[in-house]
Amino acid sequence: MRTNGWVLGPLGFAYQLEDLEPAAGFASRLAALNGRSLKDLLRDMSIRQRSLDLGLASAVRDVATLGRADPERLLRYTPVGKTEKLYEVAGETVMRLAVNRTYFRYCPRCTLEDMSQYDGPARSRPWLRLEWTLSHFRSCPRHDVFLTTTNPTRTPFAPFDFSGTMETLFPTLRQAAEHAVSAASSPFQIWLQDRLRGLRSRENWLDDLPLYVAAPFCEALGVSSLHQPKVRVASFATSDWALAADEGFRIASAGEESLRTLLERLNGGQASTRGVWGPRDTYGYAYGLLQKTVADPAYGKLRDAVRTFALETMPIEPGTDVLGEVAGKRKVHTVRTAARDSGMHALSIRRLFARMGVDEAADHSGMMDHRILVKSEEVSRVVAELKGALTAPEVERLLGVPRIHLKDLVARGYLVGLAGTGSRRNAKRRFSKADVEALRDRLFDGSQEISEPTERQVDVTGARRAATCTIPDLLDMIFTGKLAWKGRLAGRHDYMALLLDADEVTRIVRSGGARTNLTKAETEAFLPGTHERVVNRLIEAGHLMLVEEFSPDARRMIPVISRESAEAFRSRFVSLGELCQKTGMHHKKVRLILRLAGIEAVLDPAVVGAFFYSRDLVDRSECQSQSMWSYEKSALQRKSRSLSGPSQGGSSVSHTQ
Repeated sequence: MRTNGWVLGPLGFAYQLEDLEPAAGFASRLAALNGRSLKDLLRDMSIRQRSLDLGLASAVRDVATLGRADPERLLRYTPVGKTEKLYEVAGETVMRLAVNRTYFRYCPRCTLEDMSQYDGPARSRPWLRLEWTLSHFRSCPRHDVFLTTTNPTRTPFAPFDFSGTMETLFPTLRQAAEHAVSAASSPFQIWLQDRLRGLRSRENWLDDLPLYVAAPFCEALGVSSLHQPKVRVASFATSDWALAADEGFRIASAGEESLRTLLERLNGGQASTRGVWGPRDTYGYAYGLLQKTVADPAYGKLRDAVRTFALETMPIEPGTDVLGEVAGKRKVHTVRTAARDSGMHALSIRRLFARMGVDEAADHSGMMDHRILVKSEEVSRVVAELKGALTAPEVERLLGVPRIHLKDLVARGYLVGLAGTGSRRNAKRRFSKADVEALRDRLFDGSQEISEPTERQVDVTGARRAATCTIPDLLDMIFTGKLAWKGRLAGRHDYMALLLDADEVTRIVRSGGARTNLTKAETEAFLPGTHERVVNRLIEAGHLMLVEEFSPDARRMIPVISRESAEAFRSRFVSLGELCQKTGMHHKKVRLILRLAGIEAVLDPAVVGAFFYSRDLVDRSECQSQSMWSYEKSALQRKSRSLSGPSQGGSSVSHTQ
């Protein structure tokens, strides 16, 4: 058909309406078939450019009529404004900013395939995919390369001329195809394509949400999963957003449990942080998206899932707005909030948490008070127990235990004290009566009732005197099952009624193993070329670690140097003194040879008090040169002057050999 000088109608495959092709792209191809611009076509056919730009049904139907295409199909894949912030396309609702109306992305490899597959003028062969105009698509699912962005010349309030723009890219098309950046297959984009084609799955947790909710949430959730909560997304590259979208889709599509698993991991990331613990600083970009859309009911399912988890796992203050709802009664306490709300000392609360089985409350956990969590109802129960707690003197009378033994029972953890619950001025401790009775049961567990004990069947204090051991040693034997025999005076259940075999206790004490770690004097011999001052400085610098170990000779705990740290240091470093001992040479000669071999001290001599070198470097140099330690004074001095210039003054650092 010929209209106003235009040849229109089916002219082969180049005229075929493609899958997911919007009206603006189809109209641009119609114009290109006649070697004209899109603007000329619309003007001559009396179709307002603004109407086509807005995707108005009348303009789209006119374009479909011109190209003898299915108008309903063309309407379906043409984005059209639904509200101020939303567009509708392919039966889905997307964000207005997700529709690229002033530019598009394209795949140069798809374009080359179009050029070779279709007939007609060259500029009319490539066709505009809907995916190229949606910002959620960043790579080509067919060729697994990132899409290339182009900025067409555009008249305000008019659609861009796709075919005219592509014609300007033809000269560099093959080069662009060759240099296209590879991208991994994207499950997120495959899901988007299915949604645009009307395909949904009951197994996908996102498929009952509008696309303008589900797609941005996937991207935001991926950002929260892969990056810190306060990451600056303005610096993200296309590949960063692509990774985030796929990560978020992997999590969200699997369902609410998968989402909760991520939120739990993000909670764990706050364990070492300081300051107020809140959901925005924990869940990051995804939570920010839910905050910005708090008035949109379409986000309700997502908000409910995140809000519920946050209230169950965070110490959120009552009255705080959490995604549009005010937090009611506190569900989770930290040590700090429990101490504040109960009026107890924070240390008391922390120890109570540890007693309740909260591992993070242990002294060695490194967790701060405001990051240790426990359910609020459990705290309430424990606080109620304190009303009937016993003071230390009451425990002494009830259990019949000497005060010095009670102190060690508490210090060793055999009786857990609720510290700080009594008068702070007198620094009294309080204890649960149930714990005291449980301790009594442990004391006499497996004991035999004795009416007339023998001379060597003695009470706790007598056993300590007989074996010359400490109270902690004796308690360790009692509570760890090291004793084969225990007795109890008939008719009594107090602490001093416990009978022990003095000979057995003495034998256990004397069978204690030898020390495994090193004293400072032993460390000097273990690390050749060191002395007391060097060892002390290595400890201060953190290269050697001090630990406590029981000394059978001193019969007490003494500070010693960890053998593991000493062995690790010796395997990494060799001292100048050790090399002098090994070679029999003066330290200045050894230093000269090492300097010429390019080996310098790796530890600052001014800090550690001696020269230490990398043992691996020295060993490697010895293997490479069998004559490394041969000293020819004149030759070495000439080489030294040529490499390092004038000689420098000597060092005041120790060169112990």
